[in-house]
Amino acid sequence: MDLTISLMNGSSHILRVHPHDTVGSLKILIQQKLRISCETQKLVFENGCSTTLNNDSATLESYGLRSGAKVNLLVTTPAIIQVFLKNEKGVSSTYDIKPDETVSHFKSRVEERERVPVSQQRLLHESREMNEGKLSDYNVRANSTISLNLRLRGG
Repeated sequence: MDLTISLMNGSSHILRVHPHDTVGSLKILIQQKLRISCETQKLVFENGCSTTLNNDSATLESYGLRSGAKVNLLVTTPAIIQVFLKNEKGVSSTYDIKPDETVSHFKSRVEERERVPVSQQRLLHESREMNEGKLSDYNVRANSTISLNLRLRGG
C-alpha cells in the first residue's frame, strides 16, 4: 500500500509499505529515504482526528492505515537534560546533554572541563562502564549521576 508522508514545510512523499509493517519499520524507511533520524520523528495519522503513531512495535493496519492514507511527519529535537558528573574526590559538576549524545563526545567534554585525558577516564553509570554508543544506551536520564574514576597506570 502507498502512504503519503507530509512534512511541515509542505512537501510530501509517497512510500510503499505493507499493512503488516510496524511503525518502527516505517520510521526506518523514512530515515533511509528522507534522511530524518528515527529518534526525531513524530508520526501523526490524519483520519478525521489526529492519531499519534507512538507504538513502534504496532502494525500500520492496527492504527487503521490504508492505502492512500496521509501521515504527517513532525521533526522534533531531543530535549536537553542535566546530569551530574562526580569526580574521584566526590565533587559534582553539572552537564547539559542530549540523551543521544555519544559517550566519546561526552568524554571529550569532560576532558575539556575536568582536565582529565580521555585515555584516563573511566565513566560509570548504574555500575556499568560507559565505553561506546550513546548515553541513552546506558539508561542516562535527567538528574543521573555519572561517576568519573581514573584508570590506573602501570603494567
